[in-house]
Amino acid sequence: MKILLNRPDDMVRITTPELAQQYIDEQIAIVKEQVGDKKVLLALLRKWKLLVIVALIGAAAGYFYTANFTTLTYSSSVEFLAYATDGNDEINSTASAEVVRSSNTSKMNYAMKMMDTYIEIMKTNEFAKDLADDLNTTYNANYTANSVMGTYSIVDVEGTAMFRVSVTTTSADLSYKIAKQLETTIPKMMKEKNNGLVRATVEDRAVKASSARSLGYPKKMIISTAIALVIAAAYIILRTLLDVRVKSSDELTEKYSIPVLGEIPNFESRVMQQNTTTKGAKRNG
Repeated sequence: MKILLNRPDDMVRITTPELAQQYIDEQIAIVKEQVGDKKVLLALLRKWKLLVIVALIGAAAGYFYTANFTTLTYSSSVEFLAYATDGNDEINSTASAEVVRSSNTSKMNYAMKMMDTYIEIMKTNEFAKDLADDLNTTYNANYTANSVMGTYSIVDVEGTAMFRVSVTTTSADLSYKIAKQLETTIPKMMKEKNNGLVRATVEDRAVKASSARSLGYPKKMIISTAIALVIAAAYIILRTLLDVRVKSSDELTEKYSIPVLGEIPNFESRVMQQNTTTKGAKRNG
């Protein structure tokens, strides 16, 4: 069997990217015709034991990596409610119930629209610096903006004016301290920004983590197993595609549509096998 991967005799004919792509497509079609998807599938099925072993090795590697190279982390979170103020509380106290409801709805909508703005402010270096300064004042510590910048993440609760701040570090005490300080720092920042039109109250206070977060053994083992299987399958497929030998009469008939008139036995191999059998019999005798 011969795969036509030689370049054309006259390379001048391929003068455009379209012609080059056409030539590549033709060669790919020839390879597919000669090899076929069936051959690749059969090669994978024949190597199922190898694939199982590789999968087990991949899972073991994922477990080993998780157990030895994954750091334990602890999380504490605090949840806030954002609300808008307009300075008309005295008017609202004497207004009709309908006017009060309309005003409250408008305030809530305004607070929800402004949520993205305040969340972006909390992601800035300036806010991290203020948080570090507040921590240093509260706990007589020496934190910096860089040391607290990547410890917290903010997520808004869709369709509401609620947002949650989660703090994750390698220390349960540190995570709790930062989350606890955010209960004060965030409302203070929102009061100072935008003339205090949107403020925040703490709805769910921080709690110190009693145990570390899950190391994610199943997820990491599944990923490592999938990677190992992909590599093994790619090796088997490439080896199959590059193997252009005809290994049976059926394959010869299938590829060239010609009958097989006869087979020439490998006499040398048979003689060697017979000699080996004879020597073994003499030794036993």
